[in-house]
Amino acid sequence: MLRRIVGMLLGALLLCLAGTCSAADMRFVDAQGYTGYYVDASSVTYESTAACNATIAVIKADRNRMFRYTMHFDRGQGIYQILSSQVLAYDTKTVLSQSGTEPYTHPYSGFSPMKTIVDFIYDDLPHGELPPPPAPEPVVEDAAGEGN
Repeated sequence: MLRRIVGMLLGALLLCLAGTCSAADMRFVDAQGYTGYYVDASSVTYESTAACNATIAVIKADRNRMFRYTMHFDRGQGIYQILSSQVLAYDTKTVLSQSGTEPYTHPYSGFSPMKTIVDFIYDDLPHGELPPPPAPEPVVEDAAGEGN
């Protein structure tokens, strides 16, 4: 109950300050303590039923920080990759730091906030018909009977 109240308060604060991020369509996903998780619904692009890109925000109300990430999610493999990130002062939206694409992926567990975000993207946002995931490449054996 407290988690939902904190989330609603974070959401209300986000809406009050939305003028500085007017192109975003931030949707509340979940909260844990003073941390709220949001997805920019207008940023989601679906590659398939298993992969998408989206901008998410992690707001830490007790620290006046917003962490904004553009991420690639692979639901089939249970992984994500950060394509870009920014740390902002939440009240002013001043960018304090930013970085580009991380060269590696991160797994997420069944109980992590990332899984909750991916489930929200696929289960709660309208997306129409999605293309299937790409088929795996066939294994080609050489003369010695070894693949690829």
